[in-house]
Amino acid sequence: MVLRSDTMFLKKIPVTVISGFLGAGKTTLVNHVLTHNTGANIGVIVNEFGEVGIDGELIVADEDAVIEIRNGCICCTVRTDLVAGVKVLLERSDINLDRLIIETSGLADPAPVLQTFLADTDLLNRVELESVVTLVDAANFQRQIHDGIAREQIAFADLIVLNKVELLDTDEIALLEKDLRAINPIAVIIRTNNSEVATDTLLGVHRFSLPNVLAIEPGILQDEHDHEHDNSITSCGVETSHALDPDRFNRWVNQLVQQQGQHIMRMKGVLNFHGEARQFYFHSVHMLLEAKPGKRWPSAETRQSRFVFIGRHFDRAVLQRGFLDCVYEISRRSVAQPVL
Repeated sequence: MVLRSDTMFLKKIPVTVISGFLGAGKTTLVNHVLTHNTGANIGVIVNEFGEVGIDGELIVADEDAVIEIRNGCICCTVRTDLVAGVKVLLERSDINLDRLIIETSGLADPAPVLQTFLADTDLLNRVELESVVTLVDAANFQRQIHDGIAREQIAFADLIVLNKVELLDTDEIALLEKDLRAINPIAVIIRTNNSEVATDTLLGVHRFSLPNVLAIEPGILQDEHDHEHDNSITSCGVETSHALDPDRFNRWVNQLVQQQGQHIMRMKGVLNFHGEARQFYFHSVHMLLEAKPGKRWPSAETRQSRFVFIGRHFDRAVLQRGFLDCVYEISRRSVAQPVL
């Protein structure tokens, strides 16, 4: 008789990796899945590139089932935090996970993320990669097609979600899909708007194939897998507990994208506007801006506005001061300092 360790009898937790470039709609997709979830206990790990966390707060799951990893790319220096975060969720007896979703930073190369799950012996016994889902921003893909990270995200996808297709005509979509097929000829491609995808299309379908991954990245199982990052892309954040003037903010942010839109790839924030009981969620991708009301501020919580810029060749101090200049007039004598 051959004795086997208990770990061989444990049910492995399926892992779905949600990838996609800045502003593709990853957090919206995760929230759509969680909102339409029918009883499964889903843990979520969110990676923020910037030092100010935004996306973790926007996730609609129970806060105990969400772990946020900030101030770095999950494919680089914070991989240790990823392993630790997964293990924390797995060991939470009160959660009793059925599955796990990893939302990577928009600047994350999927290869090192996948390597984390393929090379860590402990994780191998407890989780299994089910699929890599990459969102593609149909409206901005032509700006991003030559970016190495964006192409890697597409190449490693098992499922490509072509998002925001309402902004393109039929011929443009066909050409875009041809470009996607040139990068990844085997992934399933689905079209959608607002990141709305049927839950059973994303979860419960085992699409991940190690042979396919090895064909793209033969060295992925090696401990010292090489990985390069675009160091020209940086982020900066700013926070204030003073209410913002909505008119002043609107004028500032529209002027900002007109003047520096070529340098700012992404902006996102949770905003506290004067006289408004609800949080406002703001995000932009290049020149496209969107703000919408969210949940009410908890009565016992200090209302804190948080804002993040991601891009190239921008002046951090100018951006931070511009945001703080949007503070409502009564509070303008004393504003919070930037997050440096």
